[in-house]
Amino acid sequence: MVAVLEHNGFRVIVPQQDCCGLPLQSNGNFPAARTYVRRLVDRLVPHARAGLPIVSNSTSCGLMLKREAHEILGIQDEDLKIVSRSMYDLCEFLLQLHERGALRTDFSSLPLTVPYHAPCQQRGHGIGKPALDLLALVPDLHMIELDADCCGIAGTYGLKKEKYEISMAVGKRLFDDISASGSNLAACDSETCRWQIVHGTGVAAVHPVELLYRAYGLDRRNPGAPAAAVAQLAGVDA
Repeated sequence: MVAVLEHNGFRVIVPQQDCCGLPLQSNGNFPAARTYVRRLVDRLVPHARAGLPIVSNSTSCGLMLKREAHEILGIQDEDLKIVSRSMYDLCEFLLQLHERGALRTDFSSLPLTVPYHAPCQQRGHGIGKPALDLLALVPDLHMIELDADCCGIAGTYGLKKEKYEISMAVGKRLFDDISASGSNLAACDSETCRWQIVHGTGVAAVHPVELLYRAYGLDRRNPGAPAAAVAQLAGVDA
């Protein structure tokens, strides 16, 4: 993520931070979740007040700061509102750059077929599927848009022993579609969904930005970086 943003001319600031509070919220511990949100907002709000965009590569964490802390936790303070207005999902941010003619498109060929799952939290942003629009810019990269509703993990739901069978049953359609694609690599914006995809299919799963990273050739400039491993898993000579 940082390398792709820097390739597009940005200086990336990574403030000290920790959890956004979503796992606590999802499990009904609202007081603790509010504490986490407010602590994170305190660290982000100086940058938002300075007019800087705040970009998240986690669709769920980004949505928490955009909407859920207001709508579910009921936090209405001004600092959170300022941070919310500055929040972007990573692919949303990059696609807006492209629409302004500001995204670098010096992509090399990436001859892969990759099934793509848009996670529930990504759809909650109401921004379409920007990852697919971005990856359509990469020569020879064929993305398969999957239409399964959910992978079954549902944040921390599928991690619970007593919910495991339900979680796997919910994700079965997605697992079957990925396996039927014949690809040994899948793409998904959510980290927990990627864990579930790997668990349910044995197929490696990556964030869409990792495909952009390789298409930019940044893996060749940074040997040993994660995208090189992704390319190896995908059967492409890194």
